Amino acid sequence: MDVVGPDEGVGEWRLDAAADDVLADIADRAAENDARGIDRAQIDALAAVGLVGTALDPPARQREVAERIAMVDASVWFCWAQHQSPLRTLAAAEPADHAPLVDEIKARWLTGLSDGSNVGAVAFAHLRRPGPANPTAERVHGGWSITGTLDWVTSWDIADVMLLMVRGVGDYADSIICMYLAAGRDPAYLEGLHVHEPLELLAMSGTHTRPMTLEGVMIPDTNVAAVKDFHEWAEADAKKTLDANPATFGIVRGAVSELHAIAERRNDSQMRDLVATMRSKAIRLRRDVYAALEADGADQTRLALRAESLDLSARAATTVITAKAGASMQRGCAAERRLREAMFLQVQAQTAATRHASLALIEGQM
Repeated sequence: MDVVGPDEGVGEWRLDAAADDVLADIADRAAENDARGIDRAQIDALAAVGLVGTALDPPARQREVAERIAMVDASVWFCWAQHQSPLRTLAAAEPADHAPLVDEIKARWLTGLSDGSNVGAVAFAHLRRPGPANPTAERVHGGWSITGTLDWVTSWDIADVMLLMVRGVGDYADSIICMYLAAGRDPAYLEGLHVHEPLELLAMSGTHTRPMTLEGVMIPDTNVAAVKDFHEWAEADAKKTLDANPATFGIVRGAVSELHAIAERRNDSQMRDLVATMRSKAIRLRRDVYAALEADGADQTRLALRAESLDLSARAATTVITAKAGASMQRGCAAERRLREAMFLQVQAQTAATRHASLALIEGQM
């Protein structure tokens, strides 16, 4: 039972029965996904019911899909979410001096990315880090030489194609080179590209997230879809990270629903009251988050709402741990996995501004 339910912005629209069945199967496999990694078939199943590829319109529907996937398994959600950046970047790309064959890249990848038959991965989190750029792209004859490290490439093992975004050097120090490479399912192993063992993560360990080292990897212009201005990209990216991710509310929905089930099973009035309180807060907070996003509200308001949403997800997950008692200590159960997922979202897409907002909220609670 989904106690919180969808945001009012979706109106009467709901996922169909086939999508519900796919999500139920993912929920059944969540513990195995966490322990061994999600398999490609689960992404393919989402694609088969129209939930991978071109974003649903209006945006409220796409947010509902994100919430529902994260509600059952945030590892699957995280791989699913990675797909949008390579899709949107390629769809918007136009031929240019350093991206002369965009139409050929689109012919190879865009249809599959749009319908989910090709799964995309992306590497760009390094662009948010302060300090010297790493990795870097040096302009050479006919393309770019890439050197440095990628600490975090999610979905590598199950993806067909990866969007690699790297800052240039020299005359291109203020540019981001956007390149498309065959990924882990059928990789064109490039000389100098070293793919390392998956990271042992506290949460989302099923996402096939690997570090990589690049030693003078040559990427020809035929793989370049765009050369972007770094400062314009950073400004737009900072806006995207102001808001609570829909997955945050998916985790809240999962936690509140599990707490409701425990309360009913035990006929516990205190737990029932807590379910009602959390449900009301989740509905109100989610409404405010999405309204501020759509209205392009003030940055500080959106940062504060993000921090409050993350706090609610951690509290809701912790509440289920407390209510479930010793049974929640069994590794792989939904309660403990969800708590780790909530912790992951505390740092996912974190910037200095979002970190400050979360720490300020914690400080105010002391």
